[in-house]
Amino acid sequence: MQQPQAIIRCEAGGTTGLGHAVRCSALAGRLHQAGWRVSVAISDGGYAAVPDLAALPRLRPEDAVETPADLVILDGYDFGIELEQKFRRAGRKLLVIDDAPTRPHDAHILLDSTLGRHSDDYANVAPAACILAGAAYVPIRPAFRRARAEREHQLKTSPHATVQRVLVSFGGTDPLNHTGKTLAALAEHAPTLSFVVVMGPSAAHLPSVRTQVAAISGAELHVAPPDMAGLMAGCDLAIGAGGTSSWERCCLGLPTLVLIIAENQRPGAERLAAAGAAWLVEDDSGAIAERFAALLTDATARAALAKAGRALIDGRGLDRILLPLMPSQSILDGRVSLRLMEARDEALLLDWQRHPETRRYARSAASPTEAEHAAWYRRLLEDPDRLPFFVQEETPMGPQPVGYVRLDWRAEPVPGWEISIATAPDHYRRGIGRAALSLASALVPREAILAHVLPENDASHGLFRAAGYLPFTEDWYRLSPRLTESVA
Repeated sequence: MQQPQAIIRCEAGGTTGLGHAVRCSALAGRLHQAGWRVSVAISDGGYAAVPDLAALPRLRPEDAVETPADLVILDGYDFGIELEQKFRRAGRKLLVIDDAPTRPHDAHILLDSTLGRHSDDYANVAPAACILAGAAYVPIRPAFRRARAEREHQLKTSPHATVQRVLVSFGGTDPLNHTGKTLAALAEHAPTLSFVVVMGPSAAHLPSVRTQVAAISGAELHVAPPDMAGLMAGCDLAIGAGGTSSWERCCLGLPTLVLIIAENQRPGAERLAAAGAAWLVEDDSGAIAERFAALLTDATARAALAKAGRALIDGRGLDRILLPLMPSQSILDGRVSLRLMEARDEALLLDWQRHPETRRYARSAASPTEAEHAAWYRRLLEDPDRLPFFVQEETPMGPQPVGYVRLDWRAEPVPGWEISIATAPDHYRRGIGRAALSLASALVPREAILAHVLPENDASHGLFRAAGYLPFTEDWYRLSPRLTESVA
């Protein structure tokens, strides 16, 4: 298959912080999984500040416009509409990331994952763009979704557990040293709590914080930890700034005290608090100590924060962002594309699952009860090793589901994604199954796809053979990876 090319133009370090580059690196990882070759155009300082970017080929920022690409991603407050128009004139498809509808844009797709944001907010400043708005599109790194699943058992079994480990993290650069200020304000708790302090290698106050941490019994300093998700998941409480890390804490269900360190973070932090997913505190040592002590002793409040945070951020934002970038497929009388299954789709999928034609060739012939389906569906949406999608058709009334496709990672009988497909009962014989196979294969072209087909299901045997799947047992087929190139 032809490998599409993407360029990410972002900045990081200093007062810019690392949030833009961190979310761009998450997008780069998902695009790579979907078969893209991704390059980054960033300054020397920004490239050095974010280790995750080191795996990507690098361009000089001044060369980005002239470099051929199928997609350009812009993420930075200093990139104005003039740069967007340069990319548009060069024939590039443009995805722009912003955090507020305060400046004009000339993008094909505009992403603003701010909590409470709506597409209508950009009607005046990006009228021609496809708007991806709201916290459902937060580009959480995959490691956090996996850590979320592992942490769920702990939250269920011990929702009111005693606080032992406290995360202190104010972003990678922390130019005003809120880390040091917070540690000083909470010093009295050091004998009974372990403070887990995280900073970036370019943080201006790293040397002084290192000295401060060394003097606190049980405190730990982690500089650009390789497993930030696992480190955060091992904590019981957090104090930090708003921004990118807020969404990661929510995804994990880590109760948090958010310190408002900049006025541009205040609206987002206040929306987070209004949703019940964080406590807020002003930038004052006394207030920090008081609010922290209150949350430390209120197990019920911490459990409520964890629950609300997980409900806000499910960790599937990268897939929601990816799907509008993927090509649609033709069927006999139209075109179809994919969208993620959401919680609201539970009843519709149950109706399809109960249809006699759906059950005819299912592994289990028995129709699920409502309770069985609800429990299964919740596990499906939470499992990081499962990718469930509806196949949707564009109609005059908007997109309508006409089938589904699911990819489940499995190690046996051979490693790969097991695919399951079904067509909606009213849409048979329109080529939807064939289109679903093509759409799914484009999502994971670097990995094998497996299909289990009952011996008597002649139609499915023919469908998978026609799509390039080869049998390796009587009832198993395998589609080999379509792309094996390295990211470099």
